[in-house]
Amino acid sequence: MKPRALVLGSTGHIGAHVVRALLAAGYPVRAAYRSERFLPVLEGLPIERVRVDLDVPAELRAALPGCEWVFHAAGFYPPFVARRAAAVEEAVAATRRVLEELARAKPSRVVFTSSASTIRRIPGRLAHEADAEPWPLSARRPLYATVKIAMEQEVLRAAGAGLPVVVVNPSVCLGEYDAHLFSGRLILAFAKSRLPCYLAHQFNAVYTGDVGVGHVRAAERGRLGERYLLTCRNLTLKEFATLVAESAGVAPPKWPVPYRVVLAASWATELVAWVTRTEPLLPRQAVYSARTGQRLDGSKAVRELDLPQTPIEDAIRRALAWFRAH
Repeated sequence: MKPRALVLGSTGHIGAHVVRALLAAGYPVRAAYRSERFLPVLEGLPIERVRVDLDVPAELRAALPGCEWVFHAAGFYPPFVARRAAAVEEAVAATRRVLEELARAKPSRVVFTSSASTIRRIPGRLAHEADAEPWPLSARRPLYATVKIAMEQEVLRAAGAGLPVVVVNPSVCLGEYDAHLFSGRLILAFAKSRLPCYLAHQFNAVYTGDVGVGHVRAAERGRLGERYLLTCRNLTLKEFATLVAESAGVAPPKWPVPYRVVLAASWATELVAWVTRTEPLLPRQAVYSARTGQRLDGSKAVRELDLPQTPIEDAIRRALAWFRAH
């Protein structure tokens, strides 16, 4: 019988795809969620559902028995108003609590969802897993990246102590079930012609369904203590915006905009978000990341995990279709 998998963060964009990839491969799933608000992304699936607040170790402890595999896709996400030192401390503490419970439960495999933001930008070539940021950081990074790097380092320390963990590092994820509106916020902005201009920026994007498959294959055949970049296509923001506009049937953005103008706009969106108590359309940390861009080499995951490479055009179409329906 195939091992039962516990998916932490099962109602998140990535977690919802991990659940489906596990089911497609024949694995029984226990889906852990924190808020019932996002449960509709799991509607109709033959899974066991369990509410788990990772800030309460006893709840995770109760969800672990009978699960040989654990997928941790519920990592701490710092709010845009968070103070840097406090956010890093909170993220590390939260990660450590989960790792301590996993060490007691002794699952046969743990897959930790990190981020491609933990990989350095390398001028002149594609960056890969060996280009991970050092810790402590040698230079200031955006808050989101700093938190992800700190969490990943905590996980790798646990791997060194014997926890059977594999780390996966997805790039920008595009696809359906993005109920939290992470990358979907940018897709919708271009699809609704809210952004008539674009920044000179390079990044890597991947279909989230492929990321889900990558998680499952990391559990099946990934090497313990290793990182795997889950990526697909390197493209510019202008290329991405054009693909979204074509799929949505609207005009693509026409004008490049200087970095300083975009940074000023991000301050304005954060002010609006502060007043309305929502997440900003254009967070400053995203703009800071955009200044250098990132081009990635995900061939290790393609080679060792047989990671699918769904065209980004299909990922965008799937995302827009899901947003229209929901």
